[in-house]
Amino acid sequence: MAESRQWEPAPAPVFVDQSGLRSRLLRRFGWPVSVIGAILAAAMGGSLIGVQSDAPAMEIPPKPAYLPAKGPLSPSLL
Repeated sequence: MAESRQWEPAPAPVFVDQSGLRSRLLRRFGWPVSVIGAILAAAMGGSLIGVQSDAPAMEIPPKPAYLPAKGPLSPSLL
């Protein structure tokens, strides 16, 4: 038959930062990183939106006139 087990408490966490030092340290590090990221994103967006493109037009050579090949199905032979 199934063995009945009594309720066992969960094990205690290995490390708990009661002082909040780790979260403060991460917040202090995160704010400057996020501000720099926002400035870079704004600069990239501004460079895409604010500048007109003065790229030269591509010069594509004209397509040669179509000349049918001479062969057994050529219209001049029909």
